[in-house]
Amino acid sequence: MRDRSPRVALIAPYPPAGERHGGHSGVASYTANLANGLVDHGIDVTVVAPELEGDPAQFHDGGVFVRRAYRLGRGAIPGAARAVAEIAPDLVHLQWELFLYGGPKSIAGLVPGLVSLRRNSAPLVTTMHQVVDPADVDRKYTDLHRIDVPAPLARLGIAGVQHSIRLASDAAIVHESSFANVMASANVIPHGIEKLTAMDRAEARQALQLDDRFTVLCFGFLAPYKGLETVLAAAAIAGESIRVVVAGGEHPRLAGSSGFGDELRAQFGSVAHFTGWVADQDVSKWFSAADVAVFPYPKPFSSSGVMALALAHGTPLLLSPALARCAGAPSMLVAEMEPALLADQLDRLSRKPAALDELRHWTSVLASGRRWPTVAARHADLYQEVLGVERHSRWSLRAG
Repeated sequence: MRDRSPRVALIAPYPPAGERHGGHSGVASYTANLANGLVDHGIDVTVVAPELEGDPAQFHDGGVFVRRAYRLGRGAIPGAARAVAEIAPDLVHLQWELFLYGGPKSIAGLVPGLVSLRRNSAPLVTTMHQVVDPADVDRKYTDLHRIDVPAPLARLGIAGVQHSIRLASDAAIVHESSFANVMASANVIPHGIEKLTAMDRAEARQALQLDDRFTVLCFGFLAPYKGLETVLAAAAIAGESIRVVVAGGEHPRLAGSSGFGDELRAQFGSVAHFTGWVADQDVSKWFSAADVAVFPYPKPFSSSGVMALALAHGTPLLLSPALARCAGAPSMLVAEMEPALLADQLDRLSRKPAALDELRHWTSVLASGRRWPTVAARHADLYQEVLGVERHSRWSLRAG
């Protein structure tokens, strides 16, 4: 038995000091919640995070120690590996998705970084926040995600990245069981849900200067793979009785290049309200004020952190059929993905309180078992399993 708490180094983005939902990716707030949950389970956690302009080089967030030790880009993962070597933890936990550490150029540093991490004595656990079946990577996929390379090259690159991570990791984690079909032998641990108290609906609406119209919320970074056009086209059909709010700024990976948010505003600005970037203190207001939150992802490749926020606030959900299947959601939460049918569905919910109450009930069912204390406990159990096996055979818990 160990005579002290296990020391874990999390490699991941982290919100600015004093915030919980800031940062260039939802993985930052995920990491903050996970790290604090692990501390509550007696684990000593240091987060090795990228540098952030205006933020201190190191600080404490509750019991979590955060070190901003590397710059985003090609050298991100190798830089994180050097910082981890200085810490000498018992276990390293990498949070991963494509482009998370500085866009396409950061991919070049992945394998050297993994090699450096494997030189350390600590086992490696990797959470795959994004899992892509290489068979799905075609011209339509690269166009949708605005990947500026030929589809065959993108397919090989994505397959190579996922294979490298699978081989290097003593254990891999995915958030939904459907992703385990792509990442063989991965552990399925759902995205955690915060314990939050929603604001009074009337109070939230007053603070946001909203009237009593039925309000449909699409929250998060604006990106072409989220299917927002379907909801906006439905708003044009539904008319004035339905208000659609698109709350969020341009995705950092697309900002200044594609202008996707500008495209949406130009086409649908007359039928929907675009808030732009939402400050951390206003996040709860929007989820509390909304009658329903819609997630129309046509082909999800990751669990949605924004959906977890909606679940935390108890906001009724409507999910695309693909996302509902991925998340194992009840069929009552499935949204129509043809604009005219979705407009009818939203109109029906706005006129029938009982239907909206049923949607709220099934949303609470989906939230069951996904609270952060439970999710953090499952991580702690996996760490102990990996550390226990590590003493006998480093490779027996590999994901591949």
